[in-house]
Amino acid sequence: MSEPIDWSEDAYFDAPERGSIDGGTTSSGDLWHSISARWGHSMHTMCSYHGMFPAKVAHQFIQQYSRPGDVVLDPFSGRGTTPLQARVEGRKAIANDLNPLAYVLSRAKTSPPSWDQANGFVDQLEQSFKRIRQSPLDVSPDIRMLYHDNTLAQLVFIRGRLLEKGITSWSREEFMLAGSLAGIMHGGWRRDGTSQYLSISMPNTFSMSPTYVEKYIREKGLQKLDQDVFERLRDKLARLYLDDIGDEVGVAHHADAATLLEGSKIAEQSVDLVLTSPPYLQVVNYAQSNWIRLWLLGTDEVGREQGAGRKQLDAVLDHRHTYASYCRFMQKTALGIQRVLKRDGVAVLVIGDVKDPGKENALPLAKQMWDDIGDQTGLRLLELVEDELPQQSKVSRIWGDTKGQATSRDCALVLTHMDGKPDLGNASVDWDEPWKEGGPDAAHERLRALRAPTET
Repeated sequence: MSEPIDWSEDAYFDAPERGSIDGGTTSSGDLWHSISARWGHSMHTMCSYHGMFPAKVAHQFIQQYSRPGDVVLDPFSGRGTTPLQARVEGRKAIANDLNPLAYVLSRAKTSPPSWDQANGFVDQLEQSFKRIRQSPLDVSPDIRMLYHDNTLAQLVFIRGRLLEKGITSWSREEFMLAGSLAGIMHGGWRRDGTSQYLSISMPNTFSMSPTYVEKYIREKGLQKLDQDVFERLRDKLARLYLDDIGDEVGVAHHADAATLLEGSKIAEQSVDLVLTSPPYLQVVNYAQSNWIRLWLLGTDEVGREQGAGRKQLDAVLDHRHTYASYCRFMQKTALGIQRVLKRDGVAVLVIGDVKDPGKENALPLAKQMWDDIGDQTGLRLLELVEDELPQQSKVSRIWGDTKGQATSRDCALVLTHMDGKPDLGNASVDWDEPWKEGGPDAAHERLRALRAPTET
């Protein structure tokens, strides 16, 4: 069996939350940097997502600027970190994202089915798969090169069942299955040649180009594992459901953020806290970096630049902002936030600094952008929190020296209405995790119990 490949030195860093206590700090003190990198609800681990911030950051601002029962909105929800954290802390969560993968992950976390319902749905799918007669697989070579034929047959079956309905019409069980499956579509093997993932050994955080993967398969002799998708899904669900999922149910939208904020789906002055991280300026192509997972969700030809799916999503998600167009985009977003935010509510926008390749000085994007557009809104700046994390600990490290527009610094703009008087007295943040239950072996115990023969 071939040795596992360390891809990180070439292009990727597969632990975006690691190292958050190794010297990082903020302009307001250590804050979340003094908390373990393992802090957070088990369902946060559903699927890696490039550009995500740790659950600890969401918790800090949720505790600081909201109370149980408050409404917390994330109009760029990504993998659903803010809505999940808000929901398990007793807030009413509203999520939104235009990216199909982000929408699925956010929807799964805002309204999860029970453990029994999720596993029951996997059982039903498995039984249906075993009853069908296999037909030749009509799959692109880019997908076929990643999976064993037996694994691919199961994936194609599940994909077909999901796509029988439009994505916004899926059940809670279908969202949970799709989100969980997205999380194991690709990733690295263990040293003993086993894997919790379904693909050849490759990075988990996001997908490299098909050409790059094809080259590595050929040069390194990478093998395909004959993985049982249904068994790996049960493993994944066991890990996700380690913690209490809570009773609060949230809402997730699949819309352009500006359109949502301007429209009737969110009432005027109805939101207590907006907590979000808008798309990075010219850093992440969210379609390209997730082309394998997007195939699962029904969008083909995303991996290659001239593919129909890539062109379609690039046109919608628009990652090619100039600074001027980014300011227009953010002004429109800010005006929408102003409309939905309560008079004494708070909005926190987490924005990463960027720089042009080869240039020494980074653009302090958050501060400069707000200096340029702030007086065109009805919001005022309460605080600018600068977050410094060592470059080697950030997921943006993947860009190396030649492509790197992201930097070691993120900034959080803390905003309120011009006449707003938010309650700023909750300076103390409680880092207790009341949703925790079981221990490190709880997932394995659940699986053993689930797979044990029924006693008669």
